[in-house]
Amino acid sequence: MSFNKNISRKILAAATALTMVFAGTACGESTSWVAKCQDEKVNSGIFIYYQTQAMSEATSRLVKDNSELDTSDTKLMKTLSIDGKDVTQWVNEKATKQVKEYAAVNEKFDELGLELSADDISKIKSMSESFWGYYSGMYEQNGIGEDSFRKIVEYDYKKEKVFLHYYGEGGEKECDDAQIAAYLEGNYSRVKYIKFDLTDSEGNALDNDAKAEVKKLAEEYKKKADSGKNFDDLIKEYDDYKAKKAEEAAAETAEVTGEAAAAEAVTGTEAETTGDVTSAEESAVTTAVSEDEAAVTETSDETAEGSEGEVTSAETSEEETSSETTEAASEDEDAAVTSAVTDENGEPAVTEEASEEKTEEAEETDPYQNEYVLKKGSEEDGYNPSEAVNKAAFNDCVVGGPAVIVEDTENNGLYLVQRLDVVEREDYFEGEKRTSTLMEMFKDEFSNMASEWADSYGVTFNDASLKRYDPFKIKY
Repeated sequence: MSFNKNISRKILAAATALTMVFAGTACGESTSWVAKCQDEKVNSGIFIYYQTQAMSEATSRLVKDNSELDTSDTKLMKTLSIDGKDVTQWVNEKATKQVKEYAAVNEKFDELGLELSADDISKIKSMSESFWGYYSGMYEQNGIGEDSFRKIVEYDYKKEKVFLHYYGEGGEKECDDAQIAAYLEGNYSRVKYIKFDLTDSEGNALDNDAKAEVKKLAEEYKKKADSGKNFDDLIKEYDDYKAKKAEEAAAETAEVTGEAAAAEAVTGTEAETTGDVTSAEESAVTTAVSEDEAAVTETSDETAEGSEGEVTSAETSEEETSSETTEAASEDEDAAVTSAVTDENGEPAVTEEASEEKTEEAEETDPYQNEYVLKKGSEEDGYNPSEAVNKAAFNDCVVGGPAVIVEDTENNGLYLVQRLDVVEREDYFEGEKRTSTLMEMFKDEFSNMASEWADSYGVTFNDASLKRYDPFKIKY
């Protein structure tokens, strides 16, 4: 993930937390700042921002341990603890640590003589204005002003500059490719996979027979993968197979709907014709009554018999013609579809020429098409795309080895997973991905450095602000 996307993700996470909370206080003059580093004061709005983030994290952790927890019960929440500390203490310590790092890194940025580029400044302005336009109401009600918000966005850019000064190319803690490769191998798995759904088109779980058919299909694809068939081609093949199934289902639905409509039309025609005949009979009767009562009966009977006979004959002829035309068209369409998406054995197929053209075109635009780089999951951080698949990607799949079938009840599917060599992902060794990887690798070490800088700079806190901005004044 790029650096800019990391910033956006942080802001969105905070904004999400703020959609749930609204502070009950506003900044007073004596509590307008929360910390001081050298001669620079840190706005209390920045502390509140980090406090809401910490409170959201605390709530998530508590709910994870107890899904039945009523987070709106303040009295109950105050009795709970995280890592041996009550919620208030845990949240405020986390928020003050963030503020301390914020102040120290900003000071170090100036001390090192670093500067933001014109492009950085433009991005900061654009990002700040964009997010502020959406979330200003929520932020302001929590005591976070526009200036504080802009400084938070700006801080992430400054932090990257300071970090790279130490860990980037030429830095005193420069990290080489071998270290990055070792980290990637231990923490990430590069995979391609096909998900075979164990649900129908409406999302209902398949019965045992249908499930067995899906498993059989997955085994067939595994055999093809293990025999050396290109996995991208298999993905395309399965996509075509699903498209064909969807097309057949849609055609079947259309056919049933069409038959129902035709039946309704025939019934309507019969009713309409019967109505016409009745009107004709009545007219004939009315006319004949004035002339000859005996003629009335004869005329009426002949008219009714003749009309009904003609209607029946015409309907039968039209239905037969329509049926023949529909059957012929249906046979032609089915033949065309079958020819297009199946091979000589009736199995899903992609012509070699079309497959090669598609693959070459995709490689030109994305050399890593259909790939997922999964981070090793944990109970604390969760698992992507699910616990079963994530664990299999690290524990069961071997780099360059056979594909593995994983049953995933969490996502109602079977996954055919192939593991590739993550070190061969060149994009993780350059540009923004390299920076993001380095910042992940040395996150704790850098944070400890920032804490030492803060101590050396003599960062101090405004106790009045710390007491005033109680996380439990944030109301859910």
